[in-house]
Amino acid sequence: MIIERISDPDYLCYEDVKQILDNGRSVTVQFSKPAHSPDLFDSLNGLCKTFGTLVTARFFGHYQEGFDASVLSLLPDVKSLSVDSLTRIFNEDELARLPSLERLVFGVFEFDRPSFLKDLEIERFTHFAVSESRKRNFDLSPLQGCRELRKLFVQGHIRNIDTLNKLPKLEALGLSGMPKRKDLAFVCDVPKLKSFELVLGARQSIDEFSHNGLEELRVRRVRGLESLGPLDRFPSLRLLHVEDQLQLHSVSLSGPSLLDIECLNCKKLNRLSGLDEQREIKRFRVGRTELNLNEFLEFDWPPTLEVIALYSRNDNWNKAARKKLDQLGYREHF
Repeated sequence: MIIERISDPDYLCYEDVKQILDNGRSVTVQFSKPAHSPDLFDSLNGLCKTFGTLVTARFFGHYQEGFDASVLSLLPDVKSLSVDSLTRIFNEDELARLPSLERLVFGVFEFDRPSFLKDLEIERFTHFAVSESRKRNFDLSPLQGCRELRKLFVQGHIRNIDTLNKLPKLEALGLSGMPKRKDLAFVCDVPKLKSFELVLGARQSIDEFSHNGLEELRVRRVRGLESLGPLDRFPSLRLLHVEDQLQLHSVSLSGPSLLDIECLNCKKLNRLSGLDEQREIKRFRVGRTELNLNEFLEFDWPPTLEVIALYSRNDNWNKAARKKLDQLGYREHF
């Protein structure tokens, strides 16, 4: 869903927000600095009460003073809250007093309170994201009490991260900045996992990770990654996105039946095997690799293919390739 952002408003118009929502977008009302009037927050709280998680209240920046979370007492009906891209926070216990909170993004760099999750009312959370702090010392074990959690993103924190496999409804998991020493085998046991994203951090492979129910796998900017391993470890996989993997030489697509394949800025990637086995593919995007893109212009694509995008380092080739693909009836984007 596309997010419409309203930044540092002086007032909020109910009809304007409703029109945005009626057009299929969600709304984030965000504040980068203090000086919020009670009337403004009364309006925002009313929107949160009426539209629920479609309206997110966000607090970021506040670079000079830090963020005083006592202002959250004016938003008792907020269900979706983002307190992120902050250096410091004060009166953070106010987050634990929000009776309706279901979704939380928390990112405060100079925050040193490892047991903070234990003090939150996290049992009703459906979405949660935590960004890295200087000490990366969040204790994640309280998250196992989130029996309704469906989407989780963790950046940099690994203390008791293995307990995440006890989350019965978790469908989407993103991990960022995981150190090389942290084995990913615990992800195998997340029972309902459908989508997994690995970003940044470092490791040579992800061979220890397998999952029968996984449908989406995204790997981006993981330092030193040389292999994805055989994809038959993910028999239900439908989407594979790989980006900014500078040590990756080859990818084997054999095993699952993929709908969506994307390999971007993998500068040493010169072999993509098993593509001829993919007879249900709908979307194929490749750019800034060592693959022979001319082969894809002449490839025997199945009738399911709708979108194909090929990007070389030569603008003239790109324009000619796009023209040919357009003539063949393929779109560049969905």
